[in-house]
Amino acid sequence: MASGALAWVGLGWWGASTALHWATAVVGSQRRAPPAPDKLDAVSRAPSDFSIVAPVSGADDVTVAYIQALKTLADAGAEILICVATDDDGAVAPVRALWPDAPILVGRDTTFNPKMNNVRKGLEAASRPFVALCDAGILLDAENLRRAALPLSDRVGLVLALKAGEAPGNFAAELERAYIDGHQGRYLFAADRIGVTVASGGVTLLTREALQRIGNWRGFNRWIADDYSVTRSVREAGLKTTLGDFMVRLPLGERDWSAVWRRQVRWARTRMHLPVWPLVLWEPLVGWLAAGAAGVAGALVLGVSPSIVAAGVAAHTILWLAAEKMFMSSHGLTFGWRAAAAALVREALAVPLMASALGGRAIIWRGTDLGGQWRTSGDEVPETPVKSGMSTSGDIEIVKLPDCVDSTTAQAIEQTILTDIRPGTRLIVDGGDVTYMGAAGVRALAGILHRAQETQARVVFCRFNGPAADCLLVSGFSRLLDVADSLEDATLRLQSSEPMPPVESLHVRSATG
Repeated sequence: MASGALAWVGLGWWGASTALHWATAVVGSQRRAPPAPDKLDAVSRAPSDFSIVAPVSGADDVTVAYIQALKTLADAGAEILICVATDDDGAVAPVRALWPDAPILVGRDTTFNPKMNNVRKGLEAASRPFVALCDAGILLDAENLRRAALPLSDRVGLVLALKAGEAPGNFAAELERAYIDGHQGRYLFAADRIGVTVASGGVTLLTREALQRIGNWRGFNRWIADDYSVTRSVREAGLKTTLGDFMVRLPLGERDWSAVWRRQVRWARTRMHLPVWPLVLWEPLVGWLAAGAAGVAGALVLGVSPSIVAAGVAAHTILWLAAEKMFMSSHGLTFGWRAAAAALVREALAVPLMASALGGRAIIWRGTDLGGQWRTSGDEVPETPVKSGMSTSGDIEIVKLPDCVDSTTAQAIEQTILTDIRPGTRLIVDGGDVTYMGAAGVRALAGILHRAQETQARVVFCRFNGPAADCLLVSGFSRLLDVADSLEDATLRLQSSEPMPPVESLHVRSATG
């Protein structure tokens, strides 16, 4: 009886995995209804509305097609910002050879993320209403930008356009295409279609207002993966995010086998640092190889003849590839015999890939251990407020907030300030240095004000500007907090006898999520 139960477990695993594979293919193939012609005309964007931040590192990132695409956009009016870390970067010479007047920005930051160290200057220099950060080599054109910008509004702040590999020059490149087109694309499109928030690289397109609201480049650098970080930052700022309805093309050319493998291991280890890690662990177990092996084991235990089992394996493979082809075709991607073979190799490598990802913590990228840098960054003590006395007013204390008030720092900030709030306290919370504030930061300020109300203390908030002020406005807390424009104004308010708002008005604080 035990063997019979195990047999049905194996067959059930095969059936469930196959159903999941087909479900992601079918759902991921669904296209959104095109906008009505009148709406399309109303939101149509010109190239001059876009800033394109294009990071490159090394000569391998520079292709003729890539630079020509950027130059064509520049000629049409787009603002192109090519970013390199140093003057002697290997990308500079080939870019200049292809485009002598190319707008190249040089310089780098010192954070844990090599990519963001390079693109920070580009994000800060972007001046158009829409800002697109694109991966090196992607072929953008005016139609791509127009289609990507359609969902952007005062409620939708970010659109992610997935990249699709094309023109593989060898089988290693075909394998990489199988990873990014068939596997990654299928899961991400399916999740997006059922309402699950997803994040991935390719082209990250934001409204400039949303970019400023998340603290510009800081919104990309709060978690180890910049695509996850910007998506979460935009949503915490009260805006929606979505996946574009198309895939931008990335010509692959020839790829090195070891480079393809290292890149997949790096991506897997990076995702293991994110909240999606349980799903990452399950991926090999529901793939073609694991599902087929479970089905074969179950059938053999039940006494099914080897010839029928062999026919079942063939049918399982054909069924699996048919779903893959349907998804790829729905997005205008070719799927021939080489692509089918690469898809099966990809599935066969799923288990050793995951074992390699779990076998180490180093995430080597651009010559830097991103994982080690992130662990060091994550082990640091969160920034806390800086306290100072204010001699002009005697018993008024000023607490200066750090530049980032998010889920990492908010608790420490709130606890630090709450220890100073006692009956009769007069306190100024200075937000002049705050460049990013998330929902956790807003809740922390509300908690501070609530404690002040309970203890009959006086708290005035002052100098919140830019993205921090926008966050307070969108969340509705700007109507509850006593916010002054300057330290002088805050001091005058505390010296007056005007009562603070009632505690009951703070009950809406849960609206921030």
